[in-house]
Amino acid sequence: MFGNIIDNDTYMKCDIYDYDNKYHIEIDLPGFKRENINLEFNRGYLTVIASKKNNTDIDEKNYIKRERTYGIYKREFYVGNVDYSKINAKYKDGVLYIEISKKENDEDKKTIEIK
Repeated sequence: MFGNIIDNDTYMKCDIYDYDNKYHIEIDLPGFKRENINLEFNRGYLTVIASKKNNTDIDEKNYIKRERTYGIYKREFYVGNVDYSKINAKYKDGVLYIEISKKENDEDKKTIEIK
């Protein structure tokens, strides 16, 4: 359908910062349509999958050079113990903005006795 999955940081440059008890991720995704970008959260990992179809009129053009890439792009971020119900995302001007609220209390935190 789209070709191979490209799991490479080269195609999804990002900035990540911590502000106001939230993680913020800003990912450059120029040339993608919002409906072709998906976010998934599973076991502490946030996965971004973006797809771009190849032009169907390749045979009709006499290309001299082709540098634009097409396919499915994937990038995972370990965000740990966060409130996945409060993950917000928006896509504007070729940039995907993701805001992830941290959990206020860490139910999974355990103290281990040293013997």
